[in-house]
Amino acid sequence: MAMVREHLSFPKVSTSWMIVALLTLLCGAYLLSTSIRAHYLFNELETLQLGQSTFEDAERLAKKIRAEPYGACDRSECEWDRRIDNAWLPRWWKGSGETFSVSFSVQDSIVVRKNTAYGVGIDGSFHPSVVDFEEQEQWGRFNVRVPVQTGWKSTDWYPYYVFHVWMTPSATAEDRRRYTSFNFNCFWKYKGCRDARELLPTADPFPTGR
Repeated sequence: MAMVREHLSFPKVSTSWMIVALLTLLCGAYLLSTSIRAHYLFNELETLQLGQSTFEDAERLAKKIRAEPYGACDRSECEWDRRIDNAWLPRWWKGSGETFSVSFSVQDSIVVRKNTAYGVGIDGSFHPSVVDFEEQEQWGRFNVRVPVQTGWKSTDWYPYYVFHVWMTPSATAEDRRRYTSFNFNCFWKYKGCRDARELLPTADPFPTGR
């Protein structure tokens, strides 16, 4: 019996198109890398539970995300901080750039504070506009209305200087989602974001008349 051979034909893909596609993929991954890392840092910070997680839990997390202790560190008191930014992108693309940081503190072997800061700018510790989200189990003398209090702080030079969020673990899931819905697209979009209103689009409206 004669064998009938079927010739399969495949569309020819231009080598140049494959190179373009590969370069596009690499550029996309390059731009998105800091945004992905910021998501990761925040999600890892959320694994710590105020009033429940221990010094050992915090220490393990610090090693995992490469957070460094700030000053002296032992079970009686310790604070860790991890900061990332998109300084490596060219200035003509990133504009002022953005910085994202997480920090957490232990007192008497228990995690008592978590903080997230997301700001415009990459030069040292100063940012002309920043979202500051801080969570503690108790606020003590700080006169914070619980379970959540928010507010804008302005200066003559920087009207959107800081949007503050103070929170306790008793805040609702809806409030947590609202005030942690950070716009990590700022890390890769052309010219970045202008101020805290774009860093956290779900922030309270800026008061009129300021």
